Amino acid sequence: MPPLPLDGARSDGSLGLTARTLLTRLLSHDCDNSVRPLDSLSIAVLAYLALPNFIFFIGWLRWPFAFFFSLLLACSVGTAIDWRQVVWRWPYRSSVGLTLVTAALVWCAFGGAGHFVAAAIDWQARDAVLGDLTYGDWPVSYAFREGVHYILRSAIGYFLPAALLAKALGIQVVDLALYLWTALGTTLFLHSLPLPQRLGLRLLLLLLLVVLFSGMDLLGALTYWGEWPEFPVRLEWWTRFSYPSLSGQLFWAPNHALPIWLGAALFYRHWQNPAFLPFALLLGALLLLWTPFALLGLTPFFLLSVLQYGVSRNQRISLTPLMTTILVMAWMGRFLTLNIDDIPATSSLQQAGAAKGFLSSYLVFILLEFGALSLLLASRLRHSHGILWISMATLSLLPLGVFGPSNDLLLRVSTPSLIMLLILTLTLFQPGNSPPADGSRPWLIVAMLSIGAFTPSHEFGRAMIVRRWLPNYEHTLVDQQHGSFPPHYIGRLDRADVRLLLRDPAIVPSSTQRRAGHH
Repeated sequence: MPPLPLDGARSDGSLGLTARTLLTRLLSHDCDNSVRPLDSLSIAVLAYLALPNFIFFIGWLRWPFAFFFSLLLACSVGTAIDWRQVVWRWPYRSSVGLTLVTAALVWCAFGGAGHFVAAAIDWQARDAVLGDLTYGDWPVSYAFREGVHYILRSAIGYFLPAALLAKALGIQVVDLALYLWTALGTTLFLHSLPLPQRLGLRLLLLLLLVVLFSGMDLLGALTYWGEWPEFPVRLEWWTRFSYPSLSGQLFWAPNHALPIWLGAALFYRHWQNPAFLPFALLLGALLLLWTPFALLGLTPFFLLSVLQYGVSRNQRISLTPLMTTILVMAWMGRFLTLNIDDIPATSSLQQAGAAKGFLSSYLVFILLEFGALSLLLASRLRHSHGILWISMATLSLLPLGVFGPSNDLLLRVSTPSLIMLLILTLTLFQPGNSPPADGSRPWLIVAMLSIGAFTPSHEFGRAMIVRRWLPNYEHTLVDQQHGSFPPHYIGRLDRADVRLLLRDPAIVPSSTQRRAGHH
């Protein structure tokens, strides 16, 4: 018997040809939008994500380590980017840019930051975190028991710039500051999307598509509830699983949503550009402080970029961003996983109890939330097949696991894949996109998006109809949680290496102390 070829193909090479074909499909890309050089927008997003990291290093670490990590991050920014090749040009002309800024300001005004309308109930905890970061010295501690501090440690990057400004100017500016910070991140996200370059009806309709992008929760609710849902009930929890709409993410959890949105959009813009991989390493290091779920959701896509790098071999990676990523991830990993075992984790099958009921709800869920749309995209797309496949696989697997009281694994790690589906949908409606061979138009996709729009519409309805309430920054997070120490926010500082790097924690001022003008 003759030996098999080294690539595992038969002697006729058919398997090798198949492998090369699959690889080509996997690495297929959007020639108009995925080979962009790093530009002014990329640097602006990087600065937005980096600022809370610098604040954290300087405000939370002992000065030798604060200096070391700040200097390391600054050097990494200098070496991960070939500044000579950066295109110092904004991707959109001023009229389109102003429209995107206006859209972001209006969209965010319906969310919790700013409290212009009725904020979602989860903002009670977020307001408490913001108040604790403003009133308390850093690192914020809630108790000192048996020689161990219980400190605030999860998903705090979003709040740090507003809290720092409020420390300087007073608590009265913190809500407005957080709103403007949210709107800035949302503006950068909208600018990162493949939208029309000219102001007109197409741009406005595609902006509406972004704001109203969601799975077809209405059909699921009608199927499982057997009646038309009351307005403005949350449609996203019509079964035991939930993939939130973009508006739902922005209104309920912008601290998780914004960094994931920006990371996913940046990946799509640049992943086929040879200069992107070192930039992606730096991006990975910056995201952890914002939310640990960002890197989990983006990892499959980053691996696609690594595969592209291995195939092309046309870019060298500087040692500095690689070391920065390793060191920052190692440190943040130790910090973010303080008493992580206290966070409930299981599988959906165990939680469901009966496999039969799980299977039916699972199949209906994946069909309505992303399956039908993904299959239609697959039939029309002429690029980005690997991104579509990874998104479908990720969204299919996530319902099998449960992590956190509201299954944050499902809600947050799904976001990068949902953003990819949004971007791929947007590319179908670009002016230069050619229709398929049969010349058909994506009317079925439009119908699905229209049904999905009911979900964010309910979110807007809740914000306008429910009575507006004002934030209360006097109560601590523990007060707001009725005396409990939620492990997805608070960690036991019982690791010697983490204590070595962190400053000495300070007990957060109580409500009485705040009212008495302690700070």
